Amino acid sequence: MKQKTFFIFALLLISMCFLSITFAQDSSEWHLPKGAIARLGKGSITDLKYAPDGAHFAVMSTIGIWLYDAHTYKETALLTGHTWGEVSAIAFSPDGKTLTSASWDDPVRLWDVYTGQLRATLTGYVNDVNAIVFSPDGETLAIANANEILLWDTETGQQRTVLSGHTDSVKAIRFSPDGRRFVSASCDGTIRVWNVLTEQHKSFDVKLNKYADVALSPDGKVLAMAHRNIRKIDLWNTDTGQFLRTFRTAESMDTIAFSPDGRTLASGSSGWPNYLIELWNAQTGEILTTFTGHTWLVDALAFSPDGKTLISGSWNDALKVWNVETGESRVTLRGHLGWVGVVAFSPDGHTLASGSSPHTIQLWDTDSQRYKTTLEAYAFEVWGLTFSPDGQLLVSGSTEEVLIWGAHTGELHARYQNWYGAIAFSPDGKTLASGRFDGTIRLWNVNTIQDWKAVQSNAVLDEHPTGFYSLAFSPDGSTLASGGNEGTVLLWNVSTAQLKATLSGHRKPVSTVAYSADGKTLASGSWDDTIRLWDTETIMLRKILHGHTDCVTSVAFSLDGEILASGGGDGTVRLWNAHTGQAQGALTGHEYEVNSVAFSPDGRTLASGGGEGTILLWEIQSEVLEDVNGDGSVNIDDLMFVANRIGQMGNGNVADVNDDGVVNVLDLVAVAGAME
Repeated sequence: MKQKTFFIFALLLISMCFLSITFAQDSSEWHLPKGAIARLGKGSITDLKYAPDGAHFAVMSTIGIWLYDAHTYKETALLTGHTWGEVSAIAFSPDGKTLTSASWDDPVRLWDVYTGQLRATLTGYVNDVNAIVFSPDGETLAIANANEILLWDTETGQQRTVLSGHTDSVKAIRFSPDGRRFVSASCDGTIRVWNVLTEQHKSFDVKLNKYADVALSPDGKVLAMAHRNIRKIDLWNTDTGQFLRTFRTAESMDTIAFSPDGRTLASGSSGWPNYLIELWNAQTGEILTTFTGHTWLVDALAFSPDGKTLISGSWNDALKVWNVETGESRVTLRGHLGWVGVVAFSPDGHTLASGSSPHTIQLWDTDSQRYKTTLEAYAFEVWGLTFSPDGQLLVSGSTEEVLIWGAHTGELHARYQNWYGAIAFSPDGKTLASGRFDGTIRLWNVNTIQDWKAVQSNAVLDEHPTGFYSLAFSPDGSTLASGGNEGTVLLWNVSTAQLKATLSGHRKPVSTVAYSADGKTLASGSWDDTIRLWDTETIMLRKILHGHTDCVTSVAFSLDGEILASGGGDGTVRLWNAHTGQAQGALTGHEYEVNSVAFSPDGRTLASGGGEGTILLWEIQSEVLEDVNGDGSVNIDDLMFVANRIGQMGNGNVADVNDDGVVNVLDLVAVAGAME
């Protein structure tokens, strides 16, 4: 008995060692909403800042602020906490140890860069913070709040004074190197140069375009203004208000940034298809070099303190680190996604595909919950995404075309223009349905992967008068359901291409349709904020589900047919009893709308894609597998239960928690993890 007890506790000790490795938290698990097990994607990039000491850089995104180690390029923290809207401005203190952040209507927050902890909040202002900057000695924080500049004491957290005079939003602010002079540029078309001690100022008219991106040189003596639509950058002397020069850019620009010595100006392009970064001599206007490599608009730039490195951020997920002297791209950091429009699991459940804007598809390893690769086709938003039933093909539908990919190789096999939008594979993999927003649907005959370049269309279905948004095959493949812009669901006989039935009732466009695994229920979601459950045998309405406060964007049934999940424009994922329609709860955590939901093949994981550029993975289980003795909680008794059955073989053994056919230490690890 003593030997057995010793053996059990030895196993427990081993399991705890496994836990320290298995359950080590990485960045995909930071600040997760309740119920989520991982986050894929880090949100859309909105700005970049380098720490003055060169140790870190910060990436402002739609879900918070990511801190990176500037030497290893690894994430060190995710800073969250602003409760209203996304972060609008960030700035490092002169010593690089503090980061400050603001949103559109929330207290300014001060963070410890090395611990990621919130140090203080500054309250007492209203809203609309466009810029923040520290004084050179770090004792004063300037906040551009609407048309005023607020000066705060960083030690006491007390407001010192308010600089008033601008009549429109202040877009850029900067202290002089000695801290005595302060420059502000406003949408009212003026630059103001302030004496910090006397609060007196002089004002110059610079015809500032409120839609232009602006930047002040490090010494505050030059204002650069990038005109997005007319491809030029204007420079002004802030001491005299004198116009200095104009740079003519190759493409429309979205962002500009000065080097630390003020001699170089970088501009990021937003002009399709050439997404360039251009470096200019700020004194002469001569173009020095051009960097290429981004596949979508460059909307954030930041120089390292020594000026030798430039980091650029693109909306479609890429951070690039450049050697300024050679123009070489040193590192590309993936994960910051644009708008996520659709998610889909591979048939084996090991891969999750996500489609974002522009037409990029990210593939994620669901076992490690890490990024694998990106498929780029230089098109527009991905609206449809589906794997073939055998897992060999991945088909994407955008606002322009349908693309056929090798799911394992990432090779683009074929592209079909003018057939786009929603797509669906038949269960046997022999037929692909796709269609256009003008209301026509095409059925394609799929033979082998080699035949894609010679695919022949079987039929064209044309009954939706004003367009459609979604397609779904019945489990037996005999029926195709399509959701229309006019608020109807049409059921088609696949073999004859004839219309079988019309389901009416939604008051607005039907954005999503899905069949239950047994084919007896069809769910339709609409912009009218409702979900309708239809009996496919009687073609009658069974239930109307109310809960979303904005349009229903996506619905999906679990494989066992017990749960219906829905995503909505209200930013929630809702779970329903698929038989009764009873609400089973809401999952919250997306900052923007939820565009897509999908169950993993085993039904244990639900993926949801959001407009803020993230995918959340939620654990969905009708029972807790780790509660092996069935007493309603996971505790030491469950560990003992498993330990007493170590070595037992056979399927169906409740002690075999991970279902690998044998009860072993991995099952102990799983139970111990559930206890934690």
